[in-house]
Amino acid sequence: MLLMFLMFLMLFLGNMTLADTPVPFGLFVQLLDTTDNRIEEVSPDLSRRADLAAAEAILREREQVLGPYHPALAPLMVEVAAIASALGDLSRAADFYDRALHNVRVNNGLYGDQQLPILRGLIALYLESGDREALEERAAYQFRLLGSGLPPFEEGELKAALEFFDVTLDVLMDVGWGPRGRELLQFHDRFDAMTAAVCQDPSVRSEWCQPFTFRLAGFYYVLEFKLDVLVDDQRFESAFSDPEWGSLEREPRLEALQRRLVRKGEDVFERLLSVSPDQHDGLSALADWLWFYRQKTRAMALYEQACRLQPDRFEKPGALPEYPALKRLMAFMPGSSEAQLTLSVTDRGVAKNVVVAVSNPATDDRAAAKLKRVLRDTAFRPALHDCVEPVALSPLAMDVVSTQ
Repeated sequence: MLLMFLMFLMLFLGNMTLADTPVPFGLFVQLLDTTDNRIEEVSPDLSRRADLAAAEAILREREQVLGPYHPALAPLMVEVAAIASALGDLSRAADFYDRALHNVRVNNGLYGDQQLPILRGLIALYLESGDREALEERAAYQFRLLGSGLPPFEEGELKAALEFFDVTLDVLMDVGWGPRGRELLQFHDRFDAMTAAVCQDPSVRSEWCQPFTFRLAGFYYVLEFKLDVLVDDQRFESAFSDPEWGSLEREPRLEALQRRLVRKGEDVFERLLSVSPDQHDGLSALADWLWFYRQKTRAMALYEQACRLQPDRFEKPGALPEYPALKRLMAFMPGSSEAQLTLSVTDRGVAKNVVVAVSNPATDDRAAAKLKRVLRDTAFRPALHDCVEPVALSPLAMDVVSTQ
């Protein structure tokens, strides 16, 4: 009987979360201009084909003279891989990048910096081919190779960390939490700690605090939306290291995490503003977060400040979150479909009269109906008149891609 009650309670609370919390824009729908990483068809180029054949012939000759593991061979393997990638022969390119990686590990050890340009080539290749599992593996390896997010921070380490976080966040946005939940929450602990360290480090915080904060906040937006799954699975309960979390009974954990997450979001944006107090993006990000969670009076005060710094942006409404914008890696979503929408946005940031004006053949009536539902459940920042008064706007045109 108790078990049935708990199941009912979890179902009720999960549905309540989805009903009360808006759908983060970017999770199921995103602006079309964020999808510039689509795979394009590569037309055959006879001269490049000849280059590839010549480069492979040179490599074979050098292997016969020098032996299979000579360090001089790695650059030749990378050259072959780059030509194959340019021709669209991604499988062959991956094979030669892997051979080059093995070569430098044999000659320079498992932690040699010589691996980094090869890993960069592989990561770019997997982003193009849509091999998510391989991309995750290589991005994580590059992150570990560059210090696993531990200070002292260098530019290469910080870039690798952001790339690793982007890939992991994309996984979180796309897959069910069942098999990956504990891993993703442990990732949260690492990401949270590194963001705090970057924002406290005077040598890097002015440049790097914002990109780290925005990615962490993107994680929070998605995490909040998926909390009903989180609480309903026993495997997630040991993922948080906070002793207070483990001491709570099962039902209050959902409320505790929700309260903590909203406050944590405020904290990370306020920390960013302490680094750059008059930064438009930081002010807008904190305002977006507060508006998203219906703290509209506080949000409006921040929007007014941000508007005076960049008034043109507030002439139209914006789907939230704008700062940070959630972006999917489109190479991993072959079933996505594009559409042109018109809608009205009230002065309270609510979408009305959503119409799918034009869609490609892949967007059928059923997909269009889903698109309308998502937009109606999306929170919008309203347009502002004279940076003070929120106003309704109609019609608002949006070119979007649906990732459902």
